[in-house]
Amino acid sequence: MVTDEQKAVFRRALRRAREAAGQSQSGLSQTIGVSRSAVWQWEEGRSIPTEENVAALERELGLQPGGLSRLLGYLPADAVDRETISVIEALEADRKLGERERELLAAMYRQLVKQREAPGDGT
Repeated sequence: MVTDEQKAVFRRALRRAREAAGQSQSGLSQTIGVSRSAVWQWEEGRSIPTEENVAALERELGLQPGGLSRLLGYLPADAVDRETISVIEALEADRKLGERERELLAAMYRQLVKQREAPGDGT
């Protein structure tokens, strides 16, 4: 059984990962084969995806396998290699951070990724 805390952490991580990937709810829903409403409900914590849909989300959003699954208890916490955890996952896992700090760090990360991927970036 998934706890309310697990749902809350999952929904925030999903939204941040989707935004970091530059995906809309509609676009993400199309690529994994579910309704836009389903993605919205997952992000609002009204429902949780199946294990298969979580795996599809991880693939589509470029997350490590198990990155979202473990948040819902679908995988043992130690099944994920800690060296490969994403920035977004790390933000959600750090209990020392408040919601505002997580939002700010996620926004900074998205901006850095955009700058890095901008045409003409010589680095």
